Amino acid sequence: MRWTTLALLFLSVTFAAAQARDAKSLKQERTARALLARGKAYKALRICDARLGGTPDPVFYAIRADAWNRIGEHEKAEKDARTALVAFPGNADGLFQLALAEQGQGGFDSAAVHLQQVLAVAPSPDVRYQLAQVYVLRKDHPAAMRSIDEALATAGDGPSTARLHRVKGECAALMGDSLLARQELDRAVALGPEDPVNYNSRGYYGQAYFGHHQAAIADYDRALKLNPNYSYAFNNRGWSWYKLGQTEKGIADIERARRRKVFNPFVYRNLGVIALERGDAAKACPYFRQALDYGFTALYGDEVEQLMAASCKGQPAQKAPVQAPNAPMDKKDAHPAPRTNAP
Repeated sequence: MRWTTLALLFLSVTFAAAQARDAKSLKQERTARALLARGKAYKALRICDARLGGTPDPVFYAIRADAWNRIGEHEKAEKDARTALVAFPGNADGLFQLALAEQGQGGFDSAAVHLQQVLAVAPSPDVRYQLAQVYVLRKDHPAAMRSIDEALATAGDGPSTARLHRVKGECAALMGDSLLARQELDRAVALGPEDPVNYNSRGYYGQAYFGHHQAAIADYDRALKLNPNYSYAFNNRGWSWYKLGQTEKGIADIERARRRKVFNPFVYRNLGVIALERGDAAKACPYFRQALDYGFTALYGDEVEQLMAASCKGQPAQKAPVQAPNAPMDKKDAHPAPRTNAP
């Protein structure tokens, strides 16, 4: 039920305009929002496209921006969000979708500004959570912690707050506080025991980040039991297997991750580091090139750039293919999207 509060606010702000809309348009708006709440972005897009043909109903621009953001089409989302804001200046839903689109394109500073504007008109834990995610991407972990604490102060304590504790735990790990990280990640798992993301994040930030790879694998196993196609958990488990000396087992898991999420730059970072540490720079450097092409630096820092500078002199600057070899095309992975989980 992502961003339900903002959607309701959008409806209330535009109520006067909605009175002049026909019953069919109102019904299709409810249907499109319900589809998005269930993760059916492509079906919602078809409804929006129909309502925005001919004489457009401007309410559907923000809804379509939401759908574009969900499938990683952030340039299209930005265009629609800006059009929505022309029709409804200062609208929280339009600003929020604009911020997501900017975040997805690496415009973290602009995204933070627009999320602050959303908070001015529609403060909610959802928006503070998203702002914390942007601060993490900007490497401003103290600011992310403040945003999460503000969200927790008004969010209560139930399953819906698990992700707040999860992000707080991730930030604590990145700030070097292993005790707080584990406490918060344990809390996330306790509040959301059916969510594989909580186990994956606890495995990565609560265990592997501090060198406890065997314990991390236990969490990745639980995540994969809940979601057998969970690319991030395969990638992280593969890295932990490698760190435990089981290289072939590790590579097999990382390749499973690549088949499921072709554009995850951390997959190529991991494969490149493994190849380099095995003495095969000729194999490592194309992987590093792919990691950079898929946005590693913006998401994780300059580690791969430094590895290439040190080890790939004279190597051709191979560009990443549009689709990785032998990887099945999956609509949900057809375009790169911002990271929302541990690598």
